[in-house]
Amino acid sequence: MIMNTSNALKSTLVCLMAACISFSATGQAKKSQQKPASPAQKTNTSAAKTKTGAKQATQTGADQTQNDMVPGSAKIVTNSNVGRLPGNYAIKVKMKGFKNVNLFLADNFGDKQYFRDTCTLDANGVGVFTGSPMLQRGMYMIVFPQLDGYYELPITDDQEFYFEADTSMDETRIVITGSKENEAFVAYQKARAIYGRKRYELEKQMKDPGIDEAKKKEVRQNIDSLNASDIRFREKYMADNPRHFLTKLFNAFQTVKIPENLDTMQQYQYFKLHYWDNIDFTESGLVRAPQGLLTNRINDYIDKVVFQDPDSLVWAVDYMISKTVPYTETQKYFVQYLTNKFQDRKIMCHDNVTIHLINKYYCQNQAWWYDDTAGQRKMCEEAHKAIPTMCGKIAPDLNMADTAGVFHRLYENMGKFTIIFFYDPTCGHCKEVIPVVNAVYQKHKNNGLRVYAISTENKYNEWREMMRKRPELQEWVNVCRIDRHYPWPYNRQDYNIVANPTIFIVDENGKILGKKIDEHQLEFFLESLMFEKGLIKTRPTPPKEKAAEAPKDQSEPAPDDHKDHNHKPGTAH
Repeated sequence: MIMNTSNALKSTLVCLMAACISFSATGQAKKSQQKPASPAQKTNTSAAKTKTGAKQATQTGADQTQNDMVPGSAKIVTNSNVGRLPGNYAIKVKMKGFKNVNLFLADNFGDKQYFRDTCTLDANGVGVFTGSPMLQRGMYMIVFPQLDGYYELPITDDQEFYFEADTSMDETRIVITGSKENEAFVAYQKARAIYGRKRYELEKQMKDPGIDEAKKKEVRQNIDSLNASDIRFREKYMADNPRHFLTKLFNAFQTVKIPENLDTMQQYQYFKLHYWDNIDFTESGLVRAPQGLLTNRINDYIDKVVFQDPDSLVWAVDYMISKTVPYTETQKYFVQYLTNKFQDRKIMCHDNVTIHLINKYYCQNQAWWYDDTAGQRKMCEEAHKAIPTMCGKIAPDLNMADTAGVFHRLYENMGKFTIIFFYDPTCGHCKEVIPVVNAVYQKHKNNGLRVYAISTENKYNEWREMMRKRPELQEWVNVCRIDRHYPWPYNRQDYNIVANPTIFIVDENGKILGKKIDEHQLEFFLESLMFEKGLIKTRPTPPKEKAAEAPKDQSEPAPDDHKDHNHKPGTAH
């Protein structure tokens, strides 16, 4: 169920030299425009060679950014040295066809590519990428001056070696010395390039309109034979080099094989539990694998494999993180990416996952890289406030008075389903939502629907006046605090109300089934619940997507509430 949430503060994309690079399948590289950061970008200040303190992140050659976990809380602090061993790297490059220009060293991170270093070629086309500490492991790229081409190479433990190539982007012309793993990689790339050229020629023959069936069969057999040889060659490389990064990369791209003697549900359970079997979590370089390997694996597992109910998703994120090795870049990436992924979701009840991640990892000091004490305290306070109204929790009881001063407990006024409606009697948006709520109530009151409506602000007289002018609402339970100076121990704080109007749905036992529901989805959401329970016979039709519109004005909290409502925890939505 999609719902509106408060907008999280978005950081801008920042890379070395204030530009990132993105590559096409043909090996062409382009500068990317600055844009709101994706979850992977939020976590990757290391790709921009940052030095992070407790209060600010300083970018080299780029503007400063602040990556927020939740609005109003502190940034995710990343440590640029995670995965970087003490020592130096020195990659000497000779690029025939270039002279007196800059080359760039870039890496993959998640599903993006980032600049890491630059070197200037001399008149002989020679330059050196050098620095300290050593680079993190992963697949890197040596990128041409105009970002119109690149060569790939793995960066592992050997970080002092010689690389030679030319501007043709022909892998068969690469020469590498001083790194055994890269020398093996180059040999592999050369053989694969030969296979690729042969395959291209055979496929071109297949597309020839004049080819007869006999020739087509022969060419197809040749392609099959070539593909089989290619697979055998890759398998031999893996067998000969089991510890090489490329071998771990090949394994990681393989899909787990499901036993054939299982029924459908058993196959699903096997796939869910063995999904990560081919990932070597001791290899931090997989964070920098090409094609967004880990990012895509995480997204597919969350979005396509796991059931989308909050409990299943909470299990899934813990299961994934449990696979990672503590105090590694891989663990940091999984925790940060998953937290940002669910923080950015606008799916009802999925904030349960965000709250769980913050409470379990950030608030229990399991996010070992996070060193902003004040930010952590603020973030954990916001997450703690959201706990009482997580989906699946029993809603906090309410006991307030109507216009006659008679008190009404929520638990004594619930139906099979109850709308708990928080609003401000003078709020413009609230005035639009009230008739929507009443229309749904009138349609389904005979199916056991009830409305418990609470005026939340210090506007007792305005609320009484509204009640006099809206007799159609008298079937609701309408309550407010009868003393403007009386505190709200059981209202806005327990329900984490930061804006009016706010709608919750609970069942007859007070269990929260939905929260902070947009009014245009209220009827469909309730009717879906009623259909599942057999209270109505017709399956409801989902509402059409609401057209984009300017944000509506929402009421400000009363001055005497002593609460800063500008901080809207994303964990509460």
